This record gives sequence, structure tokens and C-alpha cells, in this order.
Amino acid sequence: MKSILSILILLFTRSLQAQEVMPLYAGLAPGSLPVKENEIFSRPENGRHTVRNVTKPTLTLFLPARQNASHTAVIVCPGGGYLNLSIEDGGYEVAKELAAAGITAFVLKYRTWRDSAYTRYRDIPQQDLQQAVQMVYAGASRWNIDTARIGLLGFSAGGHLVARAATLNTGTRPAFTMLVYPVISFTDGLTSKTSKTRGTLLGAQPTAQEKEAYSPELHVTPATPPAFLIQAEDDSTSLVGNSIAYYSALVANRVPAQLLLYQKGGHGFALYNKAQKEYWMPQALKWLALNGFYRDQAAKN
Repeated sequence: MKSILSILILLFTRSLQAQEVMPLYAGLAPGSLPVKENEIFSRPENGRHTVRNVTKPTLTLFLPARQNASHTAVIVCPGGGYLNLSIEDGGYEVAKELAAAGITAFVLKYRTWRDSAYTRYRDIPQQDLQQAVQMVYAGASRWNIDTARIGLLGFSAGGHLVARAATLNTGTRPAFTMLVYPVISFTDGLTSKTSKTRGTLLGAQPTAQEKEAYSPELHVTPATPPAFLIQAEDDSTSLVGNSIAYYSALVANRVPAQLLLYQKGGHGFALYNKAQKEYWMPQALKWLALNGFYRDQAAKN
């Protein structure tokens, strides 16, 4: 009874915050096998809801009450090691903050790993992200979005997903990215022993070629979009070297980038680093403004 009540409260909270929930695909998603839907919501020790067994991906829209004059949009990709999604603190709460700042926000509930649910899982999350980007482009006029200012924000494994989208030679690249304690590299030296991200996506024994192919820091070019990175030095799930490696590659290729390093904070602090008593969103908005993706004055509707 308690778990049912928690789910009902979560659904009610979503209805208050989100204007529209859109399925990514009509019918069975490409690459999926016909399995029974079995999404499971849970409340871990930190009290924030997560969801696993996602086989029907969606895009949830958060419209600002007063849109910023930049007409910027951000697609938020929650983390969870590709096994589950921290959909509340790494999704809906962030989208609500962006909308409060005048930015049109979307939360991508991409497919997570589930046994016997896919023909080949490793490229499924990227496929969902690209589909979400195309949906935002297609609805840009409807939501009053500037297609030159559509960015991505990813947490943890969602950061890996976003960084790959920024460095792949296929698909639509974002205008900018924001990466919060991201898993970037799948190389042995930068992969934490406690991280499940690489193993979930590539299996227990990936080849050297696979590790390289799925390590975005090795594929940065001058065409890679600008990035704002946030990570704590004491992060044991995604080693701080991930953000440093990606930032260094961006700087080497003269791509605008900023790296916000916290001495303490660990992994999974979402919007607020309790260890240092700081919200990072104000700094992210300043960075967006510095790079022409945000304006101080809101648009008059």
C-alpha cells in the first residue's frame, strides 16, 4: 500500500509540473522486442524516485511561464548507469529549474537495460536521444524554440549519452552540452570499479576497440559543441579524471568550455552540492549567457 501511495504521489507531482508527456515512437520502438511493460519505480536511500525497466521511452515537456528571449531549449538526460533513471532529481526537478529561468525544458526517459528486451542494447539510448532531438526540432515553432539553441544536459551515465551525441559523426549534434558528474571515458584508467555504466552498455569484457569507440574524450574535434562540466574531486563512481579529460580535449581543440570542480560532493548531488552548500544552476546560466545561449532579460509574450 505504501509503495502504491508513493507512485500516486509521484504521478500527481508530475501532473503539476509537466505540461505534456510524449511517446518517442508510435508502437514498438526500433530495436525493442515485444515484451510486457514492467516499469518499476523505487525510492532509494536519498528519497528520490528512480525508474527501471524502461522499454517505452518518452519526452516530457516543461514550458516556462515566461520564456527567455534566447528561446533556448534543453533536453535533460538522467543518470543511472543505463540500468535505471534518476528521473526525479536528475530529471523533473532540473527541468523545473530550467523552466523557472525561462528555458523550455524536456526530460528524456530513455530505454534502460532489461534482459531479453532488445535486439542489441548498446546503441538504444543514443537512438532514443536522437529521436528526442528530432522531435524538439520538429516542434520548435510550436514551442517558440530557436533551433540554433537546442542543448543537452546529462547526469552521470546521461552525461556519457550526451557527450557521445556531441562527438559522434552521425545524427544531429546539440548546440551546447552541460555535463554533471558525467561518465565520459570507457578506458580502463578512467573507469571506476564501482561504476556499472560501461558493463551495462558493452558487457563484462569489451574489446579495446569498443572501449575507444565509446569514449567521447577521444573523439573531440573543433566541431564539438561548447560544454559546461561539473564534478566533485571525491567522486568515486565517476572519477574526476573523466571531466578533466573531456575538458582538456575541448581546450586542445579550441572549443569553448568551462569546468566547475568541487573539492567535495561525491556523486549524485543533482542540483545542490550539500558538501559545499552550493547550487550550480546560477553558474550554468551565466555560462549559457556568456556563450550566447541565454539572455538576462526575459522575453515579453
